[in-house]
Amino acid sequence: MIERQLERLDPLFDRGLNTSRDEFIPTPDGGGLMYVAGPTPWHVLPRALRKLGASDDDVFVELGCGKGRVVHQAARWPLKRVIGVEILPEVASFARSLVVAQRRKYRCQSVEIVTCDAAEFRVPDDLTIAYHAYGFDEKTMDAVLRNLIASIDSHPRPVRLIYYRPSRGLAHVLATGRFRRLRDSSFGSTTIFESCG
Repeated sequence: MIERQLERLDPLFDRGLNTSRDEFIPTPDGGGLMYVAGPTPWHVLPRALRKLGASDDDVFVELGCGKGRVVHQAARWPLKRVIGVEILPEVASFARSLVVAQRRKYRCQSVEIVTCDAAEFRVPDDLTIAYHAYGFDEKTMDAVLRNLIASIDSHPRPVRLIYYRPSRGLAHVLATGRFRRLRDSSFGSTTIFESCG
């Protein structure tokens, strides 16, 4: 109930950013419209970053950043770097323009939007916090998890994964055997995992 009330305030928090609505954009072949999922509610990321004790040592990556709301929020924290990954060029371009327009408000000045498929994104060796909402198709999610694990294996470090409304289910992440739920950190429709093993 509280989450629903907070979601009603979304347009107020979104003032001037234009990230509050779902989007439908033309498919690459021009034969129809493609749905881009709506944004994460404003209260989710700050709560998760507080629970993690995020600091200027953390590198944050949002996989599937859409119009850039979560990237914008993350950049307002004193993080080392913030990266948004978006497959659709038109949507990535909007996110990039949002970053340019809002940069003066950011505590983190190293903010970047990368246009590519999340399955092909090269995970930075210093990534410490990954964020994803709603879920990819199974093939993409498998690739994303494999890439995260490969990065952890090549440069061992703790990595946390914030997952908002996982459409693929939490079991998909746990099935890798390389992530566990972070104790006392899940809330509402959000679960936080940490790397292990």
